[in-house]
Amino acid sequence: MSPRVTRARSKSAATRAQKPQTAPYFLRSRVPLGNASNLIGQERGVEVLKKPKAARAKKQSAKSNCVAKEKEKTPEPVPQAPDCAAAAAVFQADSPQCFSSLLLQEIQDSGDAADAQMCCEYERDIYTYLQHLEVALSVRPCYLQGQQVSAGMRALALDWLMQVQREFRLQPETLFMTVGIIDRFLQSNPVPKQYLQLVCVTAMLLSCKYEEVYPPTVGDFAFVTDGAYSCGDVRRMERIILKRLDYSLGRPNPLHFLQRACRVSQASAQHQSLAQFLLEVSVLDSDLLHVPPSLLAAAAFAESRRILDSGERSLHLQHQSGYSAETLTPVMLQMENQLKKISSEHAEIHSRYQKQMRMARTLR
Repeated sequence: MSPRVTRARSKSAATRAQKPQTAPYFLRSRVPLGNASNLIGQERGVEVLKKPKAARAKKQSAKSNCVAKEKEKTPEPVPQAPDCAAAAAVFQADSPQCFSSLLLQEIQDSGDAADAQMCCEYERDIYTYLQHLEVALSVRPCYLQGQQVSAGMRALALDWLMQVQREFRLQPETLFMTVGIIDRFLQSNPVPKQYLQLVCVTAMLLSCKYEEVYPPTVGDFAFVTDGAYSCGDVRRMERIILKRLDYSLGRPNPLHFLQRACRVSQASAQHQSLAQFLLEVSVLDSDLLHVPPSLLAAAAFAESRRILDSGERSLHLQHQSGYSAETLTPVMLQMENQLKKISSEHAEIHSRYQKQMRMARTLR
């Protein structure tokens, strides 16, 4: 049954019918940016009136007259005296420039001078900064003396990390950054030998977050420990390492300098692969952990050239790296000794060594 229509209801219905229907708030027309408010309905828009043409013409004429008077008041430029011109030339010579001649000279030394994205004019400054970082974030020599973790335990743990790197298909930069984090943490924070594996997997987790696009999860690293540590243990160790290192994870790795050496000397893929393998071998040697990454990369590249084609080190490459032959010789000899020490205990590096040997036989 329909509701009873009263007088009040009929009156309100009539008023609603007479009142014009307004659009909802979100459908109302917006006004130009020159008006004071942007929330204006139809009634406010009607009240906005245009100025008459006569008033606009009067205002424009007054404005043009003011501009003409200002132009008349401005004096003409005075010709510069010879001494003022000399002073201006000296000021321009002393002023800093965006691209100095010294930086532009370095473009000729780089193989990517034609590529604007490589920023070759800043290459020397970038590598100077990296060399400053490797000194500020250095590792002490023989820091394992007096600790429960020995050099042999460290070598076995790093060889196991190489297997983890291969299984997770991680970048080589991740491995070298992991080694740097482990050494910097252990030199100031001795840990019992039962926690060495936890430190290793946590350092690789931090490196993956820093280098990888899709890093493995905490559960993945807890799984590779075969249940020895839980996800909570890895997270707690992650917080400890970050606090002890003061969140400084920007230590350069040897691959940064190796890539530059290969690019400058236009080395082949075999030279670069062998030099990278020599760097991986040097990671296991505790006598080379204090060597700066730039010196380590230069020595590995020079050793790869000596092994493959008996080529002498060029003066151009010596200028780029900043190390002489006398400085590189002891590091190269130590790498050769480490190659002789590779045994079946280091399963991963042994398999990589066999791969390099097969590659060398095919080249011959």
